[in-house]
Amino acid sequence: MSIPQASAASATWLVAKRELTVHLRSKAAIISTAIITALIVGGLIAMKFFGGADAYTLGTTETADSPAIQAVVAELEANEHEVTIAHYNNVDRLTVGVEEGSVDAGLIATNGQLELIVHESPATPIATAVTNSNHAHLLNEITQQAAGTDVEALLKQLNEPIAVEVLNPPSEVDGSQVAVGFIVGFLLYLGIFGGGMAVAQGVVEEKSSRVIEVLLATVRPWQLLAGKVIGIGLASITQVAVYVTAAIVTAKALGIADNFSFDIAQIGLWVLVWFLIGYIVYALIFAALGALVSRQEDLGSVIPIPMMLVIIAYMIGVSVAPNDPDSPIVTIASYVPFTSPIVMPIRSAYGVASTTEVLIALAIGIISIPLLHALTTKIYSNGVRRSGVKIKLRDALKGA
Repeated sequence: MSIPQASAASATWLVAKRELTVHLRSKAAIISTAIITALIVGGLIAMKFFGGADAYTLGTTETADSPAIQAVVAELEANEHEVTIAHYNNVDRLTVGVEEGSVDAGLIATNGQLELIVHESPATPIATAVTNSNHAHLLNEITQQAAGTDVEALLKQLNEPIAVEVLNPPSEVDGSQVAVGFIVGFLLYLGIFGGGMAVAQGVVEEKSSRVIEVLLATVRPWQLLAGKVIGIGLASITQVAVYVTAAIVTAKALGIADNFSFDIAQIGLWVLVWFLIGYIVYALIFAALGALVSRQEDLGSVIPIPMMLVIIAYMIGVSVAPNDPDSPIVTIASYVPFTSPIVMPIRSAYGVASTTEVLIALAIGIISIPLLHALTTKIYSNGVRRSGVKIKLRDALKGA
């Protein structure tokens, strides 16, 4: 007696529901989600309270209204450094304060010129600020000795930057964009790679336990493949959504997002969109390659290429893009379906990808999915039916 075949939609959803339930209830998935969420929240808290420019405590024997001291403080604060001034009665006490570490540096004025006292070596921002203050003092003295010289006008001209005409200005990425881009790349890398590996391991597990034979008695191979990809995908996007929500809520609660030049919530939505495309692309590949082997220990021999592609996309996004987001390698990678799900959202976070570029990359990724599905379904269908020895890719492509 033949076993009745379920409809395509119901069979696919039956498999997807099983995979979704198993992965959402998995202790490993629950624990890993909690740990990664805690790391994201903790990292943002650390960024809030320990990030940013350094704070300096400067000791001096000068009065609070000393022009030289005020010039140093003004320059440091202009560069977003927090400055605290500690006053000492004499140089000896100031020297002791520097040695004990009570202050980062001591400032002594001699004939209007500042001298630094440091324990080992001066911090670059402090040394630069003191040097600029001394230069300004010398210029002021020189110009005052020149008859008929407008001191204020001359000092203003000396401090003005040179006129520069930039024909092809490079895209600039600020610190907040780099941080958000890194988090975006990490979440996408983690979700896409983790989801793909879960699909491959599930395929091998079904083959090794012979469960696949029972499943193929009621569902077609392509339905089994689609259901597995959909089910694990729903579980994976749930995890990624938890990470994204935790990051957005924490950033807004701590006020980190207040100074962003972009909408962090919009970036979060794009992460989910790109994750979905990237996951489907790689899940299909991992499933097809997983069908070529029957043991978990053999899985590593068939998935190095997709693993390498994900790693390359991640490295381009977090290593190359921050320094040159418009470089040819970054631009090309943002359109290739195997790298665009990670690189393009990072470029979007950097504000260098236009809406047209994003839509083109999305279209390319979406169009590639049915083409990739047709190819991987053939490999998967021919692979899951054979148990035992490892199947060569060209044999799986030829047919059963």
